[in-house]
Amino acid sequence: MHIEADLDDIHSERLLQWQQHLNKPLTEVVADMLARALDETPVNMSTPDRLYKYQSLSAYSLAALTNKTVWLAKPKTFNDPYDCALTLDRKKYKESIMHAISILIEKAKPEGLKPEHQEIWPGDQEAFETHRDSLRNLLQEIGICSLSAVPNHLLMWSHYANHHRGFCVEYDCHEGTQLRTLAHRVRYEDKMPSISVADISGPKKEEVLDSLWLTKAKCWSYEEEWRLMDLEGNKSVKAPSDVLSVIFGAKMPESDRIMIAQSLRHEPNVKFKETILQEDQFILEIVDYIIEKP
Repeated sequence: MHIEADLDDIHSERLLQWQQHLNKPLTEVVADMLARALDETPVNMSTPDRLYKYQSLSAYSLAALTNKTVWLAKPKTFNDPYDCALTLDRKKYKESIMHAISILIEKAKPEGLKPEHQEIWPGDQEAFETHRDSLRNLLQEIGICSLSAVPNHLLMWSHYANHHRGFCVEYDCHEGTQLRTLAHRVRYEDKMPSISVADISGPKKEEVLDSLWLTKAKCWSYEEEWRLMDLEGNKSVKAPSDVLSVIFGAKMPESDRIMIAQSLRHEPNVKFKETILQEDQFILEIVDYIIEKP
C-alpha cells in the first residue's frame, strides 16, 4: 500500500514537473530568444550596409513610411507555413522525456528513487505532445519584421510589392545604427533542425533558440532575408534606422509616386529611385527618380 501511494505521488510529481519544467518555461524560451535578438554587443561583420523592405502601397504602408515605423507581423500570417513553426522532434521523444525525468530525480528524496520512477509512463506522451503544440503556437504569436539584402529581385517585387506596383524602402544599416545590431540573418537549410527538450536548455541553447525563428527552407534563399524580432506581433514599432531612399516599382502609377513624394516632402534626406526593366536581360535596374516640381 505504501509502495503504491509512493508511486502515485511520484507520478503526480512527474506530471507537475512537466508543467513546471516544460510549459511554464515556454515563455522563458521566447524571452531568451528576444534577449539574444536585442543583444547589441555582438556585431555581425557580414551585415550589409543597407536593408530593404518591399511593400504594397496602402494607407497603412504610407502611414508607416511617414511616421517612421515598421510593422511586426505574426508568423502565422506569413506565406511560408513552416516559418517559425519548428518544434520538438518526435524522434527525440525519449530523449526529451528522460531529460525531464533526470531533473525530477535530482530534486527527489533518496528513498524515493526506485527503478520504476525512471521509466517512461503513458502520461509523459501526452505532456510531450502538449509541449510540442504549445511551443509552436507560442512562436506563431511573436513579432517579426522581414527585410532583404536585395532591392531588385523580380520575384520579391511581384510577391511583396503588388506585382511591381508597390515600393521598396531602403534603410541605413551602417555600423553605428540600431538596425545593424538588431538585424539577424535568416538561415536556409535543406533539413529541418532536430530539437529536443534537452537542446533548449543545454550547451547549444543559443544556437537552438536562434534556429526557432531564423530557419527557413532552402527554396526561400533568394530572399536573402534579415529579421527583427519582438515578443508580441501585430503591432507597429519605431523604425530602428533612417530611411535612405524609397524605390518605386516599375509599374507603379505616377500618381502613387507623387503621393509618396508629397508625404515625405519634409524629409529632405530621403531620396527617390525607381526600377526600370533592362532591354537585353531579365534584370531590374535601379536608377534615380527625379520628382518634378509643380
